[in-house]
Amino acid sequence: MGRSSTARKTYLQGAQFTCLRCKLLDNIVGTSILSDSNCELQISDSLVYEVCISFSISPEERVLLRLAQKNAFTQNDRDLLERIAEFVKFHLNLWLSARGDRIYTSEIPFSKLVNEIANELRAPANSIVGTSSILSESSLSSSQVEYIRTIRDNSHDLLTAINDLADLAKFEIGKIPHQVKLITTKTFLREIVDLFKARARNRNIKFNLEIDELVPDSFVVDDQKLRYVFNTLLIFFTSRLKEGEIKIIVERLTAKLIQFSIEDNGEILAEEVLTHLFHPYAVKRIEPLKNANITGISLTLVQKFITFLGGDIKVSAKDTKGTIFTFTINGEVMSDLEANLSKLPNATATNNKVLVIEDDYATSKLLNNYLTKWGYNPTIVSTEEQTFELIEKEIFLAVILDIELPNTNGLELLRKIHDHHNTKNTPVIVCSIEPDQQKAFLMGAVEYFIKPINYNYLVEVLTSYKLRKDSNILCVDDDVPTLNLIKQAIETAGYHALAENDSTKVMALIKDKEVDLAIIDLEMPEIDGIKLIELIKSQDKFAKLPIIIYTGKESYKDDLHRIDGLFEELLDKRSVNIEDLANTIDSMINRYETPPPVEEVMRKTDVTKILLAEDYKHSQIIVTRLLKKNGFENVVVVENGEEAFHMAEKETFSLILMDMQMPIMNGFEATEKIRQITEYKDIPIIALTAFAMKGDREKCLEAGATDYIPKPIDSKEFIEKVKYYTSVEK
Repeated sequence: MGRSSTARKTYLQGAQFTCLRCKLLDNIVGTSILSDSNCELQISDSLVYEVCISFSISPEERVLLRLAQKNAFTQNDRDLLERIAEFVKFHLNLWLSARGDRIYTSEIPFSKLVNEIANELRAPANSIVGTSSILSESSLSSSQVEYIRTIRDNSHDLLTAINDLADLAKFEIGKIPHQVKLITTKTFLREIVDLFKARARNRNIKFNLEIDELVPDSFVVDDQKLRYVFNTLLIFFTSRLKEGEIKIIVERLTAKLIQFSIEDNGEILAEEVLTHLFHPYAVKRIEPLKNANITGISLTLVQKFITFLGGDIKVSAKDTKGTIFTFTINGEVMSDLEANLSKLPNATATNNKVLVIEDDYATSKLLNNYLTKWGYNPTIVSTEEQTFELIEKEIFLAVILDIELPNTNGLELLRKIHDHHNTKNTPVIVCSIEPDQQKAFLMGAVEYFIKPINYNYLVEVLTSYKLRKDSNILCVDDDVPTLNLIKQAIETAGYHALAENDSTKVMALIKDKEVDLAIIDLEMPEIDGIKLIELIKSQDKFAKLPIIIYTGKESYKDDLHRIDGLFEELLDKRSVNIEDLANTIDSMINRYETPPPVEEVMRKTDVTKILLAEDYKHSQIIVTRLLKKNGFENVVVVENGEEAFHMAEKETFSLILMDMQMPIMNGFEATEKIRQITEYKDIPIIALTAFAMKGDREKCLEAGATDYIPKPIDSKEFIEKVKYYTSVEK
């Protein structure tokens, strides 16, 4: 099936070899592992330790895997080799089945295969992808950059295959999760199309999106699965086309069905290919798709996802030129949440209270967000007792009821509400949704990626946390046990501690370092805390350094007037425990990520104001953090090009940082429109783009950008350019 580059050149496809010493032949069932230094099948001249793994794929056939590594195989290695053998066995059987040699039936429960194999492989693959992304930010030679890119890309392909395998397994055992979400039809489709437009920018491929007027503006669907379908099919088309047109047509067939058609005008595929296209690995037989960013079972999953969404999918050749995929999804639950909430009476200044009866925390939070956004004042309860306690005291504009409450008959509760004198004429809306994605965030997830994972977004997530955790925190206290406790609190939170118990050595310690926060005791010999703070703040680079005073000194208040305005927090050692100190440290470090209120920036005059147009949360965090840490406090953040244009109409900014891939209005169009404003003829606009392809810089400059910075952002280059374009002397 294959060999590595370090294996002996004699191991070619079709060659046969014999080992007369092999003891594995005695065991014709199960999986066996053997390491024998006298084995006649030495596969490498350079590696020291080799091992054979043998397993059956049918009553008549066994497979031999031969592996080598520099270190001796441990028991942990052997346990992993058994799992790898099962993994290879599964794919080999699947391959033989796809080739028509046999019908695949697994001897191992699929759930066990996924849990023990896919999960085992996912963690190291994720680690490689993440580590290589971070490493790519380092100072590397061009050849090293290429090596890292190869490692990252191959790791991503492996991770995608593992994820697809896991999803396929979930279908086998009936464990596929249902994760519905309210989506806006046009926004959802345009986001996907814009992403592929950017990817195919250097090719002459046009995208045409047609949405019939009968298609609802929004509906509830498992958006992850629908997004996976679109991404896979568009990769299929864009990988085949060098130039041409891809058309997406959306129609409403019945009250329950929405139909999507995706077609191109490329070469027509043979009927035999189209007939088997949804079979495992069939897609990899098409030459342009062999190296595409989809796996051999991606289209198999597409077919299963469409079935799961209550529809079907077919593929055919167009009459003259091109291929067309047509699929439907069940729209029976379209826009239940929006449709129901739209029935609410209009809120007024005197009557905007809505009672929400919902026991699910995530759902109640989602409803609370919707209602608050639309001007209502929601009150959330989760039991029948709480419901009537409130109804007795207050008059509500409307009631939203989850009909499936635990230990409560929802229909009976609905009857009681209608019978109550305070709610006899109050509209009651029955509403129940299952927003699993929102639950993930509410339960502590920091990001939720949808396959296929966007590399650039993944890197930006890692970068945003890396910037935060790379923070240096100075702690100064002459009491060594206390100093060690503070240092422990800092390092437990994931930050770097610069600890010093001798205040006379502090200035030398921080002379050549970036410091994000200082924690200083007041009562110290030689140079006390007051004098030390004055010394630190006298340095230009530390003029805006936030300082926490953490002291046990009893008579310190009279001294504080000397450093009024030079510190942010004052904590008493006698009343503040180490956990509270850790929370204060966390909040002080994270303050870099939050831009000031827009109104506050607008009120200021004679200051450097920066407008950041960026729709991705972690990009906003990275840029805001870098700006605020380098003294650029007055940052206004907007999330699309249209908002950037309107903000530029209201205020004259010193600098605009413009992401070029945004929804509603992209950065190219926004830059062109802003340049038409008289005040912005010469204001610098720096383009930010995550795609860093050949020609990107020229395209950004043609749109009116002054300069260009590719993502992921290089911190040093970024700040140097910001300082240059905001300086008077440039």
